[in-house]
Amino acid sequence: MGMRIKRRALGGASGAPNSLSQSELAYSEVDQILYIGQGTGGSATVVAIGGPGSYLTSATAASTYATQSSLSNYLTTATAASTYLATSTASSTYAPLASPTFTGTPAAPTASAGTNTTQIATTAYVTTAISNLVNGAGAALDTLQELAAALGNDASFSTTITTSIGTKLTKASNLSDLTDTSAARTNLGLGSIATQAASNVSITGGSIGSSVDIDGGTY
Repeated sequence: MGMRIKRRALGGASGAPNSLSQSELAYSEVDQILYIGQGTGGSATVVAIGGPGSYLTSATAASTYATQSSLSNYLTTATAASTYLATSTASSTYAPLASPTFTGTPAAPTASAGTNTTQIATTAYVTTAISNLVNGAGAALDTLQELAAALGNDASFSTTITTSIGTKLTKASNLSDLTDTSAARTNLGLGSIATQAASNVSITGGSIGSSVDIDGGTY
């Protein structure tokens, strides 16, 4: 038993057959479209059901037919949904681009010394930078806190020291830069004798023992 389908050969007129019996099929080689006679009671409507276009029509009876466009939309939606599901499942294992939170032990390239950019600073970079800053300083002065304590927590330490040194005597001046020599002599208990010439100093009282030989020399 075979099925017979009406055919319009190449070279014929394009378009649907003028009429078809109920459930009768016809194929146009000109348009590459398959037609069917649809209806009841001996009256049939020619409907295109296959070929390069949208030819399925919505059903009005109990049976449900799907149009090509609705099928396409469904498939597109289904594909998009499955693609989204697969993508969202995969992307849930990755950190977001904005404010990512990493787990485990993330690693990054170590920047060269002196780098001053937004590049990530690794622990190796920070350790090297601190080592260069300390530069072999002793344990008593290898932290900023220890340095601050040694400077008396004086933010103007350099100015303070310079000012203090400016109030000191100059060694090479041999006390000639004293601002008040009289007060200095008094403080030292020297009195006025320290400023007298040797010839002006007379010694009174007391005696010179016999063991002292005063030789005036020859003349």
